[in-house]
Amino acid sequence: MSPPDLGTDKRMPGQAPAASETGFFERILLFFLGGGDPEREKRKLLKQIANNLKKLRFKFYRPKEEQALPALARYFFEIYKVVGPARNLLANAAESAALRAIVVENHLTEEQKSLRQHFEESTIREQAVAISPKELVAQLKESMVRFFSDFDPQVVKQINAIFSSLLCFIRFVSFDFYFVIRKFDSSFQENNFTGSPKFETINIEYVADDLKDFLDVSFPMDRDADWGNVLDVLKLYRGMDVVSRPAWNKLISTIDDIRKSGVLTLIIQHAEKDPFYKPEISITSERIVEPYLDKLKTQTEAAIQKILSERRNQKVDQLCKAVFGSVAVSRSKNYTERASVTFEKRLVTGFTRTEPLNYLKAFLLDFFKKDIREIHDLLIIRGRWSTSILSQQLSEAFHQTMSVAESIVRFDDSLADEGELGMKLRKAMGRIVDRDPASSRLLRTQLDEVNRMAQHMINEAAQNLIVIAKNLKLILDDYARTDHELLLNWKEIEAISEEPIKGRIVVIYKKIFFFVQLMQLFVKSQ
Repeated sequence: MSPPDLGTDKRMPGQAPAASETGFFERILLFFLGGGDPEREKRKLLKQIANNLKKLRFKFYRPKEEQALPALARYFFEIYKVVGPARNLLANAAESAALRAIVVENHLTEEQKSLRQHFEESTIREQAVAISPKELVAQLKESMVRFFSDFDPQVVKQINAIFSSLLCFIRFVSFDFYFVIRKFDSSFQENNFTGSPKFETINIEYVADDLKDFLDVSFPMDRDADWGNVLDVLKLYRGMDVVSRPAWNKLISTIDDIRKSGVLTLIIQHAEKDPFYKPEISITSERIVEPYLDKLKTQTEAAIQKILSERRNQKVDQLCKAVFGSVAVSRSKNYTERASVTFEKRLVTGFTRTEPLNYLKAFLLDFFKKDIREIHDLLIIRGRWSTSILSQQLSEAFHQTMSVAESIVRFDDSLADEGELGMKLRKAMGRIVDRDPASSRLLRTQLDEVNRMAQHMINEAAQNLIVIAKNLKLILDDYARTDHELLLNWKEIEAISEEPIKGRIVVIYKKIFFFVQLMQLFVKSQ
């Protein structure tokens, strides 16, 4: 066969070959060099990697036999002696909220440390005794603004960087060095940090994946990171040094030398016949300052609310004892917190005015219908008033309150399973479909209406009781005068009353006064 016709070179002197000619000559060159065979190229690269490994001072691997040498095991053992004791000490440390707080608080200025104590619940309680809640909130707000303002962008960046280094340290320490070392010496005992293991040469395939995992935790370790600060934080966290500082400083230098040499990457490339392998570096970072400040603000607000709630509950108990003689008052049968749980399980707000309505029902049934009614009848029916205006006000307020008492009984009874409102609520409950918010709309609407009815009765009763109390105060003032202006027959009323009339009115007036205060506590909590 005749050789291929290469044609005539018609280029001018110095002129570059045409594109088609360049491609042809490249193909000829690749043919003679073997460039057209990917496997051959791969073998050449692996051979070069083997030669590079032989030149390195770290004799961890024998390329020809594809064996991991005892020197590699000794390298891991030297690391294990330094960081092994810290592994258990730092278990679950990466998820620790306390550790995050220590990192942030380790960077506080002296002024911030002083301000930080203002947000402790014990300090807030002490302040709450000395000043009003309004003043307390204002002071805490001012302190918090000053505390937050010192976290400028540079400080925040520094804190987040320290925590990132700390996470790298924890990941590195958590690596299972014992598992790798034992592959070179099956008799090696865990937590043996002082012995002299007898390492053997092993096939590289047994530890290739371990080397990849080690690269994943060792590559992010920055030699120039502020390791002193990291170890200070961990000492505060555990109450002791988790590693020897001189040993760690020496170790981090060794890790850096190994990384820069690329020896472990070359071993993996050769062992797995993948000359293009590169470690996947994943640097864990987390912003911890903002969550810390948000949590601090939330905890401070919660402490204030807790104190205010405790004060309110104490006040409720005091008023209940003054009105009912006991803090255990239970008169409602169906409009109760227990019944409300049924709706709350469906993620719907249930009965919201159970406490005040329960107290109101008890007050009206146990006290109003008897004691106050007797005084009302005595004063209105038997009394001779100088003017009918005040007597009419007292009488109207009394009868309207009596009407509320009857309404409350009907309202509570109607919420029974067979009652009108109870049946409507049960029907609406039956229509609710799981994970369908729209299906609960009817129930929410009906519950809102029920709660509005309860609130209306509370408001109406409270307004009328205030009118009654004001009129009783006027009556007591009139009784104290020698020239009576309201009631003209006090002696006659005193003669009819089974007990001293003034004492009876005083008791009733105080009970109404305390009860209205009790209702006002629930109005403020809305």
